[in-house]
Amino acid sequence: MPFENLLNISVKKDLVDYLSALLTPTVAVLGIVIAYRQWRTEEARRRHDLFDRRNKQFDAVVKFVCSVVSYTSLTDEKFVLYQEIMIFEREIAGIQFIFNPEIKNYVSEQIIKPSKEIQQLRSKYDRIASEEERGKNRACQEEIYRTLWDNLQIFQEKTLKYR
Repeated sequence: MPFENLLNISVKKDLVDYLSALLTPTVAVLGIVIAYRQWRTEEARRRHDLFDRRNKQFDAVVKFVCSVVSYTSLTDEKFVLYQEIMIFEREIAGIQFIFNPEIKNYVSEQIIKPSKEIQQLRSKYDRIASEEERGKNRACQEEIYRTLWDNLQIFQEKTLKYR
């Protein structure tokens, strides 16, 4: 009987030693699994936040172009377009960080610049005396409207890889 108790104690001690030896690697593996899952969750959150910021910038460009193109009537308030350009420039501040500098340059040169040209042509329209010159001014505006609309399509294609 005493020998059986001694053997039973030895087996229990060995089992405890094995389990305690396995505890440290088990905890380490669980820690790695938890860290990996947290990293994946944080990466998904980061991508989602970046998408939200890009979508906000993208929507601002689309809404701006649509509002500029909708100014077809020369009786509209002259300075509304100028104010919208200023608001738009504030809304897209930092677009080069969310997309890239190429997109920023494209928006500046192909969206904002033609919009300012339209605004200048519209402000000159009332001061033009001859109907022929007014017609030329109007034709120039309409050409810029078409170009601006085409530039919006190109912008959408350029930003497609970011969505």
